[in-house]
Amino acid sequence: MSICSDSLAALKALRAIKTKSPLVHQCQRALSDISVRHAVGLFWVPGLAGIRGNEIDDALARGSSAPRFFGPEPALGVSRRDLQKRLGRWLDNQHGAQWRGLGDTQRQAHEFISGPSLGTRAKFMTLSRIQSRVVTGLLTGHNTLRRHLYLLGLSNSPLCRWCEAGEETSAHVLCE
Repeated sequence: MSICSDSLAALKALRAIKTKSPLVHQCQRALSDISVRHAVGLFWVPGLAGIRGNEIDDALARGSSAPRFFGPEPALGVSRRDLQKRLGRWLDNQHGAQWRGLGDTQRQAHEFISGPSLGTRAKFMTLSRIQSRVVTGLLTGHNTLRRHLYLLGLSNSPLCRWCEAGEETSAHVLCE
């Protein structure tokens, strides 16, 4: 049995002792199984040599690689970039709606942040782990300030340790 191919790379891959490709490994096993009953030879033929079997093979390969549309007509081409943009806009709208719908649960964060912002997110991502923890604590109120500790039952007083004039919250410390 003679197997002719115009792909020298494929033939070399089949002759290799070690391979990482599952497809090449599968082909090697198939050739090994065939060679138990038949003498098998692998031969390289030039691609445009006019060999009838190679011409038929090339035509079949071209036909199978041509993109075909499967589904109801008419088909509309939508680019990947357009889908990414639309999905991004949808996600931004969902995020904004969720932010606005938080109500009073994130009151403190709403005082400092007007809404989702790509620029702010980019700046936040440059912070170290400790810095991001401090910023998150200040924005959400989950930190070691007295009001939060008082709500958790870990402090006797919610009053500011510096001025004793108001509750020690992020807004009080940062703004007053």
